[in-house]
Amino acid sequence: MPSTRISAGEISAHVDTDGVNGWCGLRHMEHSASSAEWLLSPALTLEHYIGVPPDEPGFIQYEPCYSLRSLHDASADRCRLRYHPTACSQTTCDIRYVIDPPHSVDVMIDAVTSRHSWPLGSLALFFATIVNAPVYEGVTFRGYEGSRHPGAGPWIHFNGHAETLGRVVHPSGVSNPELRRPQPPPPTYSDSSVRFDEPFYFGTVGRMAYAVFFAAAQHRYVRFVVNPLAPAFGGPAWDFLWLIRSPEPGKRYSLTMRVVLRPFTGVEDMLAEYHDYVGRA
Repeated sequence: MPSTRISAGEISAHVDTDGVNGWCGLRHMEHSASSAEWLLSPALTLEHYIGVPPDEPGFIQYEPCYSLRSLHDASADRCRLRYHPTACSQTTCDIRYVIDPPHSVDVMIDAVTSRHSWPLGSLALFFATIVNAPVYEGVTFRGYEGSRHPGAGPWIHFNGHAETLGRVVHPSGVSNPELRRPQPPPPTYSDSSVRFDEPFYFGTVGRMAYAVFFAAAQHRYVRFVVNPLAPAFGGPAWDFLWLIRSPEPGKRYSLTMRVVLRPFTGVEDMLAEYHDYVGRA
């Protein structure tokens, strides 16, 4: 089964095992309040792993796009997508999608690796969302830039500094949050001085908002990345990283999150919805 459609409440989405450039996952999200197809690519796709030795024979940067993928446990409002391991990363990733009406999809991600050697000390799973929005459209979250927390107005609108690709936003209050990269480093995912206080962000397109909420316990394990232009699709990318420090072979690691697609009614409403999610997560 290469694709399935899940729906409930106000939203529907397709979960695919293949797509443009080998991308798959949760895609073509639609909301009853909007007739526009405003997500060009998967709304949530596992794009690549960071931390796999790049000089390893068989290394492919976008390995998840080339791995065997399969759908399981599909029903009207839920399904599970599995990324099978390949010789290089030796990583299996299971992603469960369950629609929570009226406009949310709960996402549960489990990763297991049999690899013993991680030269950069971590495995990072990179997830991408690319939208049909102005090129420099960014995301909004609660945080600050620089070393001092502002006394008021803790909202940050972040677009990757426009001309710079792939700037990483780190969690506040975490020592050494930078993601180790091979030398010489790739041109994207460079560190920024921006920090987020609560692990959620959202972006807007027209009257709609697309948001990603993480459970509070995931604060130190996620990073936000915004690319002002995704060349393969011609739109901005609202991405995130899930960081697993020193993964142990055979151990299961889990990330719990929520994707929200809803009419945008203001930043405080988004904050209230996030706090409601955290209170129930």
